[in-house]
Parts: sequence; structure tokens; C-alpha cells
Amino acid sequence: MEAENGEKAIETINTGENRLLLDVVICDIRMPKINGIEAISYFRTNYTRVPLIVLTGFPDTEMASSLLRQGVVDYLVKPVEGEKLRAAVARAMEQRELAHL
Repeated sequence: MEAENGEKAIETINTGENRLLLDVVICDIRMPKINGIEAISYFRTNYTRVPLIVLTGFPDTEMASSLLRQGVVDYLVKPVEGEKLRAAVARAMEQRELAHL
């Protein structure tokens, strides 16, 4: 699933059976309507077992540290190599599987 902003992402995920299909969320920080920080907070509260990855064009060490302390799996800065993104998703899926044990 893909959404152009945080508001649309939350709406899309909460539509039909989409919430049951959610394995990993990859979220930007700077988005219109609902920004990434707000969206991440929503996902952490309502989808506690779904791992989150931040993918942003604006590196911010303090924000990255804060989000990683809050449980975000990875904080990636665009442009990101495909292999690095795949590795982050693999770690997120591992974390999700371990949470189910």
C-alpha cells in the first residue's frame, strides 16, 4: 500500500482488511496534513506490533536518536540504496516475528 501523506496512510490502513495485511510501515517525516512524527505516534499506539522504518530526505541526528529510542527500526536518509532498504525491511520483519513469540 502507498499513500501520499500521513492522513491518507492512516485512512488507507484502516480501510477494509488492510490493517490485517500490514507487516512494516515505511514513513517519511515531512509530509502534508499529518506529518511523519504524528503518523509514527499513531502507528506506535494503534499498531504496536508493526515495525516502523523512517525514510527521509532531511537528516536530523537528534530526531533519529529520539525515534530509534521510541522503537523505530531504522532511520534512513534519501537517496538510499536498494540493498540498504531491503536490509532494513528484513530487520523489521525479524523484529515483528520475534514480537510474536
